[in-house]
Amino acid sequence: MSIELPSGEEMVVSRGPLPAQFKERETVLRSEIESIDGESKLDRQRELVDLYVAANRFDLAGEEAEKVAEIENTEEIWVFAANLYYDWMEIIDPVEKGYFAVKSIAAYRRVLVINPENLDARTDMAIAYMYDTENPMLAIQETMIVLDYDSLHVNANFNRAIMLLKINRVDQALKQLEKVKRIVGDPKNPVYQRAEQVIQDTRKNG
Repeated sequence: MSIELPSGEEMVVSRGPLPAQFKERETVLRSEIESIDGESKLDRQRELVDLYVAANRFDLAGEEAEKVAEIENTEEIWVFAANLYYDWMEIIDPVEKGYFAVKSIAAYRRVLVINPENLDARTDMAIAYMYDTENPMLAIQETMIVLDYDSLHVNANFNRAIMLLKINRVDQALKQLEKVKRIVGDPKNPVYQRAEQVIQDTRKNG
């Protein structure tokens, strides 16, 4: 669900001003957004989202995408906004993860209002709840809702294993990871390999 970077490019996390190559265009777009309405304004807002993504500023992109989502209110745009906040949550300093977790959860909730059966959105929302200090137990609850809908949902099964490890239910977690491998089936699949790596690391450290 993450935003893809070009092959070999590393993410650089910065909360400072935009680099010069993006700042001038940002200023122009914001000026235009303030002076126009309707579809033209939405087009400029979408362009601004793209600009922030190109600058690796998923936090700013999420904020602008959320503004677009409030107007369009489609499943797709809410997923996009939620994913931007989620991706920023995963790379930002741990102290700030909770704030962006809550932002992503709120956007995923809007997705689920439109389509309660969007299991991928609910699965990602469950992970975000792990960083929400006020509602961490909802992580496992939402994961189990996904598995009630689809017991073979790969990411939900994998995430459940990680959650079990976090509460030191090692034997259950290892069984869950073996289930992930059976569901995926292909040893070359990245999720299969991640599951196998976690199994090996867990046994090594156990």
